[in-house]
Amino acid sequence: MIYFLVILFAILTGQFVQPPEWLQLFGCVITLIVAPILVVIMASLHALTPAHRKIFSQVALGFTLLFTLAVSINRFTQLGVVRQSLDAGNVSGISWFLAYGEHSVMLGIEYLGWSWFLGLTALAAAPLFSGNRLENWLRGLFLVSAGMALLSAVGFLLANLLSLFGFVAWGLVLFIITGLLAVYFRQDQRVDQHEFSLRINWR
Repeated sequence: MIYFLVILFAILTGQFVQPPEWLQLFGCVITLIVAPILVVIMASLHALTPAHRKIFSQVALGFTLLFTLAVSINRFTQLGVVRQSLDAGNVSGISWFLAYGEHSVMLGIEYLGWSWFLGLTALAAAPLFSGNRLENWLRGLFLVSAGMALLSAVGFLLANLLSLFGFVAWGLVLFIITGLLAVYFRQDQRVDQHEFSLRINWR
């Protein structure tokens, strides 16, 4: 959520194309923290998924791993090669490797991760949920996230404003999804504890 608000602030204040150092550092740190957490979330979801639906959770986990690899390569490069080059005054060709910018190769890798792979993750995860109100919300939000993220990927390839849809999918919608997943995991834990208690009492 913080990531979404900070990026939105940068866009509205004109700092996104040539972002200040604080924005670069923030993007690197928050992404390197969030990406592994999303892997853990999707691995947990895969573990809880019934056998007849595990193909979807396994595909979602696979795309999450590709997402994490793509965005981590970008951000790790920012913290290492790019920062060290700038500190040394070696700026020749560095614009291709900045996290943001009109001609940044790394921005393409970032969109590949957040828009394409994370969009496919959401699309694969949506069929895992159906039935009660919570699961219907999760299914709907995963589909919304997938639609916006994939549309953002197309927008990036076409170099138009559709690419901005991604920031809503990655920030606001993803924030709501992870919050609801926390509730979903908690409910599953309570069911397991109840079943365990019944087995103990029966014995």
